[in-house]
Amino acid sequence: MPTYLLIGASRGIGGSTAQYLVSKGAEILGVSRSPAIAGTWIEADIGTDQGIDRIAEAVGDRTLDGLLFLGGAWEKGAFTEEYDFVSSPKDEVRSLISVNLIAPILLARALAQNLAKAENPRIILNGALSGLPNAATPEVANTATKFGMQGVAQSLNMSLRAYGIGTTVVNPGNVATPEVMEDIAEGRFGNQVPIPIEDILHTYEYILHLSASTVPVEINLAQKKPG
Repeated sequence: MPTYLLIGASRGIGGSTAQYLVSKGAEILGVSRSPAIAGTWIEADIGTDQGIDRIAEAVGDRTLDGLLFLGGAWEKGAFTEEYDFVSSPKDEVRSLISVNLIAPILLARALAQNLAKAENPRIILNGALSGLPNAATPEVANTATKFGMQGVAQSLNMSLRAYGIGTTVVNPGNVATPEVMEDIAEGRFGNQVPIPIEDILHTYEYILHLSASTVPVEINLAQKKPG
């Protein structure tokens, strides 16, 4: 039975992935500030050193087959007309970068030894299409972290090669989570067809089941009918 540490296990893409992997027989250690909806909950704030240490302590010396960084944060009013970069609080910017970009780096560092014990260990990072060249959105801090994810994935594949750990960043458009569907229904997002959650789940499953000889560094998933 594979064991995965999954960040963002309380809702959205992370929560759905935790439920799916548990249904497939995996053991999930789900990290979030509010209760995980599947697996064993580790309560931690990944935006702090204390939270990173708490996760490492909870994992202990067990073997991890994967680190799935599927959580994240964004600015107040992000992706709507309410967002205003100039009025963004300084602490919001710092917190967002800590959660979205610093945390996956520190987690990979803290858990490298646990992952190295597995036969085919993987790190999956949840990026976004806005992190690709010339595809930015107005949300400055969030976009910066998604751009950074590309560099993190590329560098981790070099730094952790000796450990046999492969890192992939998945960059989707809007995914049909309950939160996104509510935003569309209430008019905060334009009328569109988001990516089915099943497509994201199958993408993660594909990555996790590749041979130990292969690592896709980047996978981009665009909506055929964006808003």
